[in-house]
Amino acid sequence: MERIKLNAAARNQLVTLKRRTGMEHNNAICRHALCLSLANASVAPNETFSFNGGIEIDWRTFTGGEDALYYNLLAVRLLSEGKRVTEDTIRQALTVHVHRGLSYLVSRREEDLLVEMAKSIQAVSP
Repeated sequence: MERIKLNAAARNQLVTLKRRTGMEHNNAICRHALCLSLANASVAPNETFSFNGGIEIDWRTFTGGEDALYYNLLAVRLLSEGKRVTEDTIRQALTVHVHRGLSYLVSRREEDLLVEMAKSIQAVSP
């Protein structure tokens, strides 16, 4: 996988989240969105996205050098849903989960969003 594509709605959600949280980098917000969506046990809806007006993020930038970790998180999720693990299913799962996670994040009240993001960052800090 080389690049992650996000649609125009996701691009707008990232702008909103950056303004509300003060976070500067799309990749960090998208990683959080992915993990938030993966933590939800429900199956993400299988959507077809139009990427016109959207953005792309380099896979290595997105993963922050932890390529195998994020690939394996997606693979485990696919297997738990009884799906095959292929490059296409990994790419589709990534796209669906990042978009769903961004929707979760942007729908939160600002106070709740900041507190939750701070707690999750604090939980992974050494």
